[in-house]
Amino acid sequence: MGLAFAVRIPFWGVPLTTDEGGYGEIARLWARSRTLYDGAWVDRPQGLILIFRAVHFVFGGSAEAMRVAAGLAAVLAVAATMLLTLRLARGRITACAAGLLMATAGASPFIEGFTLSGELLASVPALLSLLAFTAYLGDRRLRWLVLAGLLTGCAVMVRQAAFDAGLAAVLFLLLTERRHGIRPAAILTGTAFVPVFAGALSAASFSDWWFAVVGYRLQNDSIASGASFMGRLYVFSFSLPYALAGLALLGLLAGFGWRRAPLLARLWVGTALVTVLAGGNFHNHYYIQLVAPLCVIAAIGLRRIVLTPSRGPQLATAAVALGTVALTVPLWFMTGNGQAQKLWPKDDHLQRDAVVARYVKQHTQPHQRILVMWASASLYYLADREPALRWMWLRNLQTIEGTAAVAERVLAKRPPALVIGMQPANVLDGTDQALAVLRHDYMLMARVDGVPIYRPKKTSNTSNAIATSSKTAAP
Repeated sequence: MGLAFAVRIPFWGVPLTTDEGGYGEIARLWARSRTLYDGAWVDRPQGLILIFRAVHFVFGGSAEAMRVAAGLAAVLAVAATMLLTLRLARGRITACAAGLLMATAGASPFIEGFTLSGELLASVPALLSLLAFTAYLGDRRLRWLVLAGLLTGCAVMVRQAAFDAGLAAVLFLLLTERRHGIRPAAILTGTAFVPVFAGALSAASFSDWWFAVVGYRLQNDSIASGASFMGRLYVFSFSLPYALAGLALLGLLAGFGWRRAPLLARLWVGTALVTVLAGGNFHNHYYIQLVAPLCVIAAIGLRRIVLTPSRGPQLATAAVALGTVALTVPLWFMTGNGQAQKLWPKDDHLQRDAVVARYVKQHTQPHQRILVMWASASLYYLADREPALRWMWLRNLQTIEGTAAVAERVLAKRPPALVIGMQPANVLDGTDQALAVLRHDYMLMARVDGVPIYRPKKTSNTSNAIATSSKTAAP
């Protein structure tokens, strides 16, 4: 457990990721009375945002504070993985091996294991749900089954796709008990919906909540929507080397232990794989969802390799382990920006966000709003300035119908105090309409680390617009 925390420390200097900063900004806006899923729009359930509010309240809002929280979540995940493996594999050595693998492979920077991601946070209630389920299998007490369902629902309220552990338990009941497993499977499923219903009913607007948490993914951004098959394949091919660098050792060991692994663990690997593929975006941190189930089976494989005199599996394991170390350890000695460049070569804005945020703070007042053209959720958080537009992720603006037009209207009709040109002006709709507005109504104020920053030409009208916008919700 201490190792799980320690191996993340070398990455505390890495700039905040877009998701970390974005979720932090949503939590801050919510705390400042912005309505969640309206003025503060995010496509994640309330559970995740509540955790970020708690982290901000307890630890503060720095990148290091979020990384400390990620380390603590990892410690809990390691403990739960060891206990679950002890229940399933009936061996303390195997349980310790699972903990060792979870502490090291689970922290891999190539799958963003050091960041405060929804996948890492959701893994804790998911693991605890399977622990409760194994307790139910032991004594058949209904309370354990209900607890397993509730914890599954809590995991879903952190990340929508985190139902893999609960689904594995349901499949296990149906496969092993057939008709007799229908009733307990129904109880587990029904109780899993309790936290979800609580989230839906507590939202200010059910329709806003439904679209943000459920509808957006189904209509705009899943494996079956939002992009072509070739587009999804390209994204997958880009993330695959990172997934292999982080998970190759676990995959190899799981292969050696697969035949001897308990059915529940094998089902869990399958359901976790389905949920990762169903997302369709294949961000590197999505693969964290595979780590815990793979660790359980990989620990069985590791024990088998140690106790088997065959040299082939031992040499293969040693070679992959050394390769993983050779790829990972050099990152420990890089600067934070160097690590970011290595891990996210296509997200170079992460290395500039802090510098740009300092400039924005120096040239705006706390009550003024800014517009990042067209999105950089982490920049809003670092600058501590409210967004003039409620969508802070570029993917949202590109996939939700009508958002591009709203963004261009905000630029033209409700001028923000500053416009930060993180992306080209025509990246939303391929036209030069936004660029024409910039040329006519704005002037280039500065270039900060290569990022152009504009301000409205008519300062008096701008002040009125800012004063008006500060009293109303963002579009």
